Amino acid sequence: MSNNHEMNKNSREAVIGEVEQDISMFAAFKVFGFGRIWTSILSGNSVRFSLLVVAGWEAYKISHSAFWSSIIAFCILIPVAVVGPVAGTVADRINKASQMAIGQSVAMLSAFSAALFLYFGHLNLPLLVVTTAGVGVGNAIQNPAWSSLTPAVIGVSRMVNGGAMIRIAQQGSEFLGPAVATPLLVSFGPIPVYVLCGICYGFAAILSVGLRDHVPHIASTQRGIYNPLKEALIYVSTKQRLVGALLILVGLHCGLTMAYTGILPKLAQTNLKGSSGIYGMLMTFVGIGAILGAAMVIIFARWLDLKFMILLSGIVSGLSLLLLGISKTVPLALLGAVLVGASQSAFMALYLALLQGTAAPEFRGRVAAFSNILIGSTMSSFALLWGALTSLLSVTWVIAVPGIVFVVSLGIMLFATPWLKPPSMTKVHVLTPTNP
Repeated sequence: MSNNHEMNKNSREAVIGEVEQDISMFAAFKVFGFGRIWTSILSGNSVRFSLLVVAGWEAYKISHSAFWSSIIAFCILIPVAVVGPVAGTVADRINKASQMAIGQSVAMLSAFSAALFLYFGHLNLPLLVVTTAGVGVGNAIQNPAWSSLTPAVIGVSRMVNGGAMIRIAQQGSEFLGPAVATPLLVSFGPIPVYVLCGICYGFAAILSVGLRDHVPHIASTQRGIYNPLKEALIYVSTKQRLVGALLILVGLHCGLTMAYTGILPKLAQTNLKGSSGIYGMLMTFVGIGAILGAAMVIIFARWLDLKFMILLSGIVSGLSLLLLGISKTVPLALLGAVLVGASQSAFMALYLALLQGTAAPEFRGRVAAFSNILIGSTMSSFALLWGALTSLLSVTWVIAVPGIVFVVSLGIMLFATPWLKPPSMTKVHVLTPTNP
């Protein structure tokens, strides 16, 4: 009963800028349910990256073409744009934990189906695409649910810590998934990888089901699909403009500063005179930096204003790409990679906290859907653009110039959009670890 009372209280809290933040190191984990959300995200994201490994390899093995491996990645990402708006609308209407479980179950069935087709020798390219797209649909169903569920469970007073902890889970999954899937694929083939993916999705669904009784129900003010989406667009553009400004900002950030990974191999080869080993080191140091960046958000949120922090991390994100792009030695490039990972991770953790901590509870699912669509579409489209430009321009400029453009864009938005301006560099009122 006390847990339900706390959940209902949290759902009615003021926006993130109006409440004191609990800045103890594991503040979000104090609330029942966040551990399940965090574990579910870690499990689901690890499986997604595992599937990219195994399905991408199967596509290449069947077709002998890298094009079909790219199609596999596309099939996991594109459902966010197609299913996302509907999923976001539904998340504002039904129990968010139930929606998470539904999405994870769809992904689980898709993974098990691929394993069965492989076992009976019938997994051709069309079936591989369909089963992979099924996983993408499952992810698209659950993503707006967990994004909007988090502030409902932990309250906006713990959203900075919660956003950083979720970012750690997301970054950790990029290592955990391939680290488990690759040796399993090499040693035992693709079937055990698909089975393990299905089991992990099932485990995540069980965790989500256990949260259903601890989620406050906040009904949407509109019915259907079109009217709720229209209502949400009006909300972010005219009523809560900080949310609208954050959505524009994250679209610019993801497109200009986070779509570079596909051209890192060429940077390693041309600028650093290295091969796959240097590329692997760059990716590893980006990951290390990402975990450090999320931890730094937790630490510095004790003293610094959240808007100031997101603007600072955005500036460092752009300038660190400049450093990475112009690096001609491995140590300097690795320093740039750490700064890129740290600043981008900090930016996204703060973005999640500000976005979901500012949006009204009845709009959080649709706001999360808008966010997922922007992030997925900008990163995928700009990744293709940067890849094409490397055949015409030096990879140095293709990495460095977008970083500079983002910093300039951030400055323009800061002056043109008053909702992003921090009231001051530091803040006065925070909750201390000894005064929760």
